[in-house]
Amino acid sequence: MTLSPEQADTLFEDIVNSFQGGKHEDAMRLAVSAYEQGMDEPLVLLLAAEAFDARGRGAEGVELLRRAARSAPGEAEVWHCLGTLLIRQGQEEEGVAHLKRALSLNPDLLPTLVNIAAACYRLGHLTDARTYYRRVRAIDPDNAEAVAALSAIAAREHRAADARTLAARALALQPGNFTAEMAMGRADLIDRQPEQVVTRMDLLRDRPDLDDDAQIAILDLRAEALDLLDRAGAAFADYKARNAILLKQFTPRMEREVAERYVDRARRLARSLAARPRSAWSDTPGPDEVGAKMGVRHAFLLSFPRSGTTLLEKVLSAHSQVLALEEVDLLSECAGEWLDSDAGLDLLARLPAEQAAHHRARYWERAQEAAGAELGGKMLLDKLPLHTLSLPVISRLFPDAKVLFAVRDPRDVVFSAFRRRFMVNPAMFELLDLQGAADFYDAVMNLAEACRALLPNAVYEVRHEQVVQSFEPRIRSVLDFVGLDWEPGLTEFARNLPADPHTPSDVQLRSGLNADGLGQWRRYRNQMEPVMETLERWVQHFGYE
Repeated sequence: MTLSPEQADTLFEDIVNSFQGGKHEDAMRLAVSAYEQGMDEPLVLLLAAEAFDARGRGAEGVELLRRAARSAPGEAEVWHCLGTLLIRQGQEEEGVAHLKRALSLNPDLLPTLVNIAAACYRLGHLTDARTYYRRVRAIDPDNAEAVAALSAIAAREHRAADARTLAARALALQPGNFTAEMAMGRADLIDRQPEQVVTRMDLLRDRPDLDDDAQIAILDLRAEALDLLDRAGAAFADYKARNAILLKQFTPRMEREVAERYVDRARRLARSLAARPRSAWSDTPGPDEVGAKMGVRHAFLLSFPRSGTTLLEKVLSAHSQVLALEEVDLLSECAGEWLDSDAGLDLLARLPAEQAAHHRARYWERAQEAAGAELGGKMLLDKLPLHTLSLPVISRLFPDAKVLFAVRDPRDVVFSAFRRRFMVNPAMFELLDLQGAADFYDAVMNLAEACRALLPNAVYEVRHEQVVQSFEPRIRSVLDFVGLDWEPGLTEFARNLPADPHTPSDVQLRSGLNADGLGQWRRYRNQMEPVMETLERWVQHFGYE
């Protein structure tokens, strides 16, 4: 039904009056009715989007807010709502970008500062998070959560004394502040006081006001303390309990939004490739003229999470001729078209030269933008471990690119992948269950073997254990493979690590090379027993004991 002008004016006035009168539920209900009858005022779209989100229709809400932003680009509140809803939908990077747009219009919009600070913290952008939380405090000096968040940032940066000072200040402002209590616990862990951590976490767990996210944080920190105490059984139980909560949280979303699980995709691609003759991939759709014109050498760093890719990437990044892209997905624009089905894989195998040239040009355009520096004369290292699943695309577009394939004891890989806490996305979701992580590893390695049997790229396996234990000889061999010379500064790679850690590996590498992570699975041998049969093939294949 279309509203007459008079009806539209009356309905909009009712919405405004309800909104300004604090009757938010009424305002949202009226806004949905107005939107369904064709009204597209920014306030109507904003309130209808909020209502849709409350009903579990967040994706529709995002689209309404995009329309509102197009029609009212100067309204900070619209960009705030769009950014906030995107973050709630798991699209945090884009959400942060829109919150920045809101702040450019209204720098002192407190809810936006709070939301963007929290999102930056979750993303590991600690420098930005600290800046935003300090701006929150400039507006609201007694904001206990902002002070507590600053203490949490200090703890993540291993500044234990600063974490304790800020946490104490937050607890003085708000006794029992959970974030501050957790920062105190992390400071205890940094100072190697695991018994104190366990005691503190046990007291926190008894609080009746904590939600699932708080329980996840408690279990995560207590497990690390129990691991330091060499109480493997208790630590594993906490890792498992933490992951069980995450599984409960994310399973409905994955079932709703993910058409094909990553483990199923890896299995399907391996089967599909194995069924094709080698001749199907022998002809390449023309050379990479764009990369050649730019004068760029090109290598991909692939494998599976926790296989040693971050160490290798950080070391090579210290080379004067290497520009490394850390887990920036430059292939997603085209990979889905070819990898989502067997029919798509057939299209990839028959890819015309002009289409390949288009996608190469787009790749290098995005690579230049992501690198933030001129690529000419450099070697671009494209590191994203699970682009192992995109090897058919890599091979078709860049058959001359070198592939570094990181290898680590499969038992350490799977245990570490299960143990460490990642941001949950469709790939990391596979790691929340120990058997699921082992099955995913098995599927990815099977796919890697199928690709190596068919595809033309030169592949070099890099053993993580050898890099740790025989650093210079192993890195020299890697450099020989990619056509670079040794540089003495490579041994000082830890000095060049960014201020903001983005992955669990980034945090661990701050102290440089250490062998503490080698053979960790042995202390958890009993807990790993259910997946040993799945992993045995790869233990033998890669030559581990």
